[in-house]
Amino acid sequence: MKKLSATSKWGMLVLLGVVLATGFASMEQGRALALIPPGPMCGPDILWICVVPGCPTCPDVLFGGTVCDRIEFEKETGRVCTPFPG
Repeated sequence: MKKLSATSKWGMLVLLGVVLATGFASMEQGRALALIPPGPMCGPDILWICVVPGCPTCPDVLFGGTVCDRIEFEKETGRVCTPFPG
């Protein structure tokens, strides 16, 4: 077998370094994309129908807002909201 020249050895080392750097960079990018902020993603406004549990005489309330708005509304009023089917 032929012996590799010094230039070929350096070329292989540079190529190996580029491959390793690309691999590490792609791993870091994937890890950064995996970090999703905690909590609900609020999303678009939708229509909710909200009721007071265990109170058949209490009127249903129609509420428009995001998921985050609904969570706050439920905390403030004690109602439970579900998406309006109509």
